[in-house]
Amino acid sequence: MRILIVASSNREVLDFTSKLQFIHQIEPHHKSYKWGEMNVDILIVGYGSIFMAYYLTKALNMINYDLAINVGLAGSFDHFLEQGFVVNVVQDQFGDLGVEHKGKIYTLYEEELMDENDFPFAEGILNSLGNFEIEEVESLIPVKAITLNTLYTDPKWISIMRDKYAPEVETMNGAAFFYVCLTEKVPFLQIRSISHFVEIRKIENWNIPSALKNLAGSLISILDELKAD
Repeated sequence: MRILIVASSNREVLDFTSKLQFIHQIEPHHKSYKWGEMNVDILIVGYGSIFMAYYLTKALNMINYDLAINVGLAGSFDHFLEQGFVVNVVQDQFGDLGVEHKGKIYTLYEEELMDENDFPFAEGILNSLGNFEIEEVESLIPVKAITLNTLYTDPKWISIMRDKYAPEVETMNGAAFFYVCLTEKVPFLQIRSISHFVEIRKIENWNIPSALKNLAGSLISILDELKAD
């Protein structure tokens, strides 16, 4: 089995990669490791949908993977999802792909620029393929995400995004990961850890160390299950 772990930055996988056996560098952003007898590659794509789309598509066309897992941090719209919680993103969509008019957001399909059910969308949403009977994944809270190339901290725009999409978390490239995996027909998971709440920017209130530690723990549990199979 060959697994691809995709993250925006090295920091988001550092706690995990430190436990792997390095094999070789595939590309500047793409490295190969071993987890026991399992082949695990790490792809670092940067922040933003365009970077995810390019580097992930390139990697998937170079190597056939049995599973791709997008991991990283996320902001929470819901205070029920506390900092440090690890969640399973089961739905994602592009929150800033459309038209803004008089303080309102209109999607491409609302503007009749695309059909909301054009593959791989279903009513404008990108859906995961399931948990693949992985107990660790099934134990995580399933959430709906939006992907934004610009993270908003103005309460007005936060409210607009919340009212428009009813998201539970936000990231900067999750929907692009869904889109590429669905179109390339590669099994995938998106696992995120809550580092902060979506609000007026207060970095001093973020809890990145706890989020990264818990994210690494969940990822290790997932790979241990896959290794056992």
